Amino acid sequence: MAYTVNKTNSSASPNQFTVQDSVLNTQTNLSLLGKGYDGYAEVVAENFLHLLENFSNTTAPTKPITGQLWYDETEGRLKVYQGSSFNPVTSASYQSFTPSGQVAGDLWVDSTLGQLYFYNGTANVLVGPRATTTSGHIFSTIKDSTDADKPITELFNNSQRIAIISETAFTPKLSIAGFSTITQGLQLSTDISGLKFTGTATNADALGGTSAANFLTSNANDTTSGSLGITNDLGLTVGADSDLSVTVDASGVIFSNVISDTDITFKVNDGGVTTTLMHMDGALSRIGIGTATPSTKLQVVGTVTATAFTGNVTGNVTGDVTGNIAGSGTSSLGATTLAGTLTSKAILPDTTTTYDIGSTSKKYNTVHAQATSAQYADLAEIYESDSEYEVGTVVIFGGDKEITVSSMGADPRVAGVISENPAYLMNSEATGQAVALQGKVKCKVIGVIGKGDMLVTHSQHPGVARKGNDPAMGTVIGKALENYNSTEIGTINIVAGRI
Repeated sequence: MAYTVNKTNSSASPNQFTVQDSVLNTQTNLSLLGKGYDGYAEVVAENFLHLLENFSNTTAPTKPITGQLWYDETEGRLKVYQGSSFNPVTSASYQSFTPSGQVAGDLWVDSTLGQLYFYNGTANVLVGPRATTTSGHIFSTIKDSTDADKPITELFNNSQRIAIISETAFTPKLSIAGFSTITQGLQLSTDISGLKFTGTATNADALGGTSAANFLTSNANDTTSGSLGITNDLGLTVGADSDLSVTVDASGVIFSNVISDTDITFKVNDGGVTTTLMHMDGALSRIGIGTATPSTKLQVVGTVTATAFTGNVTGNVTGDVTGNIAGSGTSSLGATTLAGTLTSKAILPDTTTTYDIGSTSKKYNTVHAQATSAQYADLAEIYESDSEYEVGTVVIFGGDKEITVSSMGADPRVAGVISENPAYLMNSEATGQAVALQGKVKCKVIGVIGKGDMLVTHSQHPGVARKGNDPAMGTVIGKALENYNSTEIGTINIVAGRI
């Protein structure tokens, strides 16, 4: 009859093991004997031996339970299983990484840094030493170039010498990387790029290698023998009341009088005489050139010479224009209305195929001109269609509207082909689609077609043409301009024209 072995801790999981008759239970590292098991003496002896030697081995027991002991032959120490791992019973763990399964009071020696920690139940707390040769500070005594002993403090981080502290300045007898000479105070290594102090200094002998005496003061009169630049958009403010400001925005430089209704005057020394060159009236928003009392938005006293004038003229031009208006360059006019006849030579647009003469709502009556060419190829007319058909679709007269897609072979009702860009479009303002009646146009085809073959409607493919063999009068759509050989529907150029 089976029996049950209970753990001391009844809340453990599992908290008991059931042993069947005549078998060994191997759920733990000890074999539990079932009633009537043959050869029990050897099993009992081995169990006692394993307990006696604490499962001594180079590897941990494979089926441990909480509280089980194991002698680690590799480390030469006794360990106890704490539910997730075996941890040393008495001495501290000696390894380079944080041990797992620690409990409050456990000790750990960092084998890399040579530092001792104790676990407080939450984290490992450093006991000491506080500094190592890898990171921290070291007190040393070195000899200078005169063989005198010099005490220094070296600061290390990750095995890199960051700084040296010394109470005196000297030259080391033996060279130290990053420290050809040692200055008084705290000195950073020149062997590591990017090292710097970060914080706030209340005083300094120099800044960026420049003596403090060479900087301009902000609260007293000062001068400089070099150039002065203000490299921000807030610019410059002048005057006890900040009367004038020079700033920059996205549009450019701005000179502004901050005080309301005050003027800005530009003066020059003309042969020893101070002369007003330009006056900006702040109260009236006027500019005077050669006068300090402008009576209009811009008043010039004197002769104005200009090589060009660009801009809109709004309002009336008072006075006469004497002489010719001539120019060898390009003149640009916006929307211009002329009451009389415009007489000119050639009229050219500045961009090809972009602008129109007239519009859909305002048209010229009769255009007297000679045409020598057309941009597109076919002559077409608008017909109202049963549906919106693709370019190249063969259509016939019929359907609910004026035209519909072809569906019968060699149909004598054939009208033409849907055009893409007709050279001339008749009935252009009607509702419908342009049908090519004459000229070069794209057409949907299928089958074997040779250049020059006459084309008729296809009986099995609506809107598609095929080669016509001895076609009847009135059934021809046009003649092929390209060879075609495919069982799939494609598109070729044809010359439209019913026969």
